[in-house]
Amino acid sequence: MRPKSKLKLLITTDFYYPHWTGISKSMQYLAQSIENKYVTTVLTTQFDTRFPQEETIGKTRVIRSPFLFRFSRTYFSLQYIFKFISLLKNHDVVFANAPCTYILPISLITKLYNKKLLIYYHGDLILPKNLTNKVIEYIFNLSTFIACAVADKIATYTKDYAIHSRILKHFLIKFTPILIPIQFQNKEISPVYQLTELKRSNKLLIGFAGRFVEEKGFDILFNAIPEVIKQIPNAHFVFAGETKMGYEDFFNLHKNAFLINKQYISLLGLLDEKSMNFFFSNIDSIILSSRSDCFPLVQAEAMLHDVPVICADIPGARIPVTKTGFGYLFHKENPHDLASKIIQMIKSHKNIIKNKSKVIRYFHYSRNVETITRFIEQ
Repeated sequence: MRPKSKLKLLITTDFYYPHWTGISKSMQYLAQSIENKYVTTVLTTQFDTRFPQEETIGKTRVIRSPFLFRFSRTYFSLQYIFKFISLLKNHDVVFANAPCTYILPISLITKLYNKKLLIYYHGDLILPKNLTNKVIEYIFNLSTFIACAVADKIATYTKDYAIHSRILKHFLIKFTPILIPIQFQNKEISPVYQLTELKRSNKLLIGFAGRFVEEKGFDILFNAIPEVIKQIPNAHFVFAGETKMGYEDFFNLHKNAFLINKQYISLLGLLDEKSMNFFFSNIDSIILSSRSDCFPLVQAEAMLHDVPVICADIPGARIPVTKTGFGYLFHKENPHDLASKIIQMIKSHKNIIKNKSKVIRYFHYSRNVETITRFIEQ
């Protein structure tokens, strides 16, 4: 009897490793978790010419399509769709990571070929308010709505986000909540000099990380810092990420607030994986001050590094704290309540840490791999 051949999975995503955002990193975690179960290929854009157009990472084949031009945060590639069609013929299931520039043609072509289409949704597109961005959001909403309508199944991290999403709330009948499996590994770490020096000076390090854009709400944190310092003079805030995003100059809009608090803030810049591991290992808590956020991956990574979270009470992002008690929620866009929760966290840190067992259960790796497997196969 011939052994059953492995199912062939094609993951489509605008960005993939070594792109540094949580959306792209989540697909790397996904591919790693299922690479022994399926023959997996990732189709993505070659956002940087230093990276090869094709390589194998672990057991996953990665194909990068060269881009023709960039607009806003998107890299447009004319070859992407042709490569997708060529790959689709030899794959059984398409796993589309959304938001995705090519979600509409990908979904329609997949169904034209009578292949299974799964969509993993990372959140509604929210851009700064101007006419151009309104048009972009409208195109995104329409194309993603059609893609979800023809998809076989749709998933995101939590039902809480789905029922509040502009798009997903219309497709709850085909929706499944799924956590991307994250396997914590205590990898070799590379030191970040500023963190080492701050620790030596007995600072309480409060982290925040991500893209410095309006959606992430770091301006809310800046406005909370003075109240925190009055009560906790040795508190210090460390940021891992870029401040200059190119498509959104949000940092400069709030530069005065940064300058007022400059002595209490360290900007570490964009960190590689080893340095991020060091970052998590040295901070005492992390702030998620977002105005909207489906499920910040940095939150899961921080919790698995024993770092409690202070998170805005917003759909999706609030669920890990709600489920585990490993942190506090603050009122959305309220710097005074954020400051209060930071102070409360520092004073009750030892009690919060006792909930680590709930974190392990919530992010249980094997269980989440099984859930992903059922989502793909059934």
